[in-house]
Amino acid sequence: MNSHRFQIIASSLVLFAVVAACSLSPSASTTASTAAPAVATSQPVSASSAGDCSNTYFPVSVGTNWAYSSTGSTLGAYTYTWTVTDLGNAGFTTSDQYSTGVNASIKWNCQNGNLAALDAGSTSLSVTNSSSTFKMTSNSITADGFNIPNNFNNGNTWSEKVTVDGTVQSGTNSANSQIVSNVNCSAAGTESVTVPAGTFDAVKATCNQTVQVSFLMQGTPQPAGAPDMVSITDWYAKGVGLVKSVRASSLSNTETIVLTQYKIQ
Repeated sequence: MNSHRFQIIASSLVLFAVVAACSLSPSASTTASTAAPAVATSQPVSASSAGDCSNTYFPVSVGTNWAYSSTGSTLGAYTYTWTVTDLGNAGFTTSDQYSTGVNASIKWNCQNGNLAALDAGSTSLSVTNSSSTFKMTSNSITADGFNIPNNFNNGNTWSEKVTVDGTVQSGTNSANSQIVSNVNCSAAGTESVTVPAGTFDAVKATCNQTVQVSFLMQGTPQPAGAPDMVSITDWYAKGVGLVKSVRASSLSNTETIVLTQYKIQ
């Protein structure tokens, strides 16, 4: 989601796959498809009590959902939805479904209102360019830090590191891979933002993300190419959630994501 959007591990998996494919064989156009969802559970709590997951700018209750559309991505235009399916005292689960064919169940961790997308389980997806098809399977995803803070007071800073271990396959060739994403963010005041879902007074976050794709040689990461340097701007509205995100990549295009509709339970 990104982003840092989400950001959100499912959308990050799409980016990771594109970067991995470009590292193996650069191409002007790519499309992604196919994923196997994982399952995550937590101890249930009432929908009105979010516990450590209570966040003014990212309301969490079972049944809450958001719908987004994206333009400018390397993948072309696509849409996706997030739906909160499970809520516990210190975590929750979202079902993330993308029109590209990627579907995942994402487990989130909460601590004093700080939210981190932790695990998408084992997920497979394929990326096809003009000459080859690449398949990436993530075997494990770990995260340190958080990507949605408990407050957006001007000057507040936060960070997150996500590590994805898996395999990349093209034809009969395969290699163990590791993708490391480091994101550093800061709150940057408030702005009025208009998207298809409406006009919102939103807090603004600016982030710098570095994504490094490596192949594992006897367990040691060997960079597959230059890291992707991504400049991210996110806008969150109180009582609504993420309403807009812009991601400018050094290796591909500038992607704009906007909220099209939402339902807060």
